[in-house]
Amino acid sequence: MLISGFLVKPRSSKNGVSKTQSAGNQRHKSSLVGTSETTCTTTYPSSTNKNNEWLAGILDGEGSIQVSKKGYTFLEITMGLEDLRLLRYIQQQLECGSIKMRSGAKAYRYRLHNQLGMMKLINCINGNIRHSARLLQLHRVCQVLDNPLILPNTLSAQSNWFAGFFDAEGTIGIAMKHRLPQLSIRVNNQLLQDVESYRVVFGGNIYFSSSQNGYYQWSVQSRKDVIMMRHYFKSSTFRSHKSRRFFLISEYYSLYDLKAFQPSSMNHKAWLAFLDKWNKLMI
Repeated sequence: MLISGFLVKPRSSKNGVSKTQSAGNQRHKSSLVGTSETTCTTTYPSSTNKNNEWLAGILDGEGSIQVSKKGYTFLEITMGLEDLRLLRYIQQQLECGSIKMRSGAKAYRYRLHNQLGMMKLINCINGNIRHSARLLQLHRVCQVLDNPLILPNTLSAQSNWFAGFFDAEGTIGIAMKHRLPQLSIRVNNQLLQDVESYRVVFGGNIYFSSSQNGYYQWSVQSRKDVIMMRHYFKSSTFRSHKSRRFFLISEYYSLYDLKAFQPSSMNHKAWLAFLDKWNKLMI
């Protein structure tokens, strides 16, 4: 069943009536953990909707799925001011939830706590969530909603999860290195296993930074790897403001080959105009 752009997987209980239990009763409760293949053969059809994969990537990067002390489930997604349109898209697709500016921060927060809305959400993302911390959160929520947890499949170059996680945690930038411009695409996360899938599928390298309490950064810088990511961009759906820079990659390499970045180049004005356009996409 489609709920706007997201594919919702129907669920059922033994008597055909959905059941919800309080968080207090879940303290020592065990629950079913299945794979997409094993669970889908019973009551859950396989989710192939790319919007579901993208949404799971967003939640893995910037979301929080929680159970309150009173036993209510809720979702929160926090994004910068530039990505208000992205949050509104999620709100429209799930058909509920609220968006408010965070006090004292240059960010907006989308919040969903309606029980029906949470059930729609879980049926969209169950089987697509893979971030270590988020999977634990999802499992707790699934227990409250009496919904079996579906473990994620192995990612491939066709998965739209990468696009969602990039929209949440990725960057694409240009820096000068040895007097030469260097374009790089990067994704950061505190846990190594949560960026390792990028290296496995798209190549590149993973670095560790001790700043900001330590984090891992996946990065591609070679033209071959960057072009591969551009091809992925063309076949996937990105919605963050920073992803618009993917449209300028071809122009960057054309100017680079002309050495337009050199002040003595007859094409230097074109390079400066390009940088102005590149930087404006981040405003």
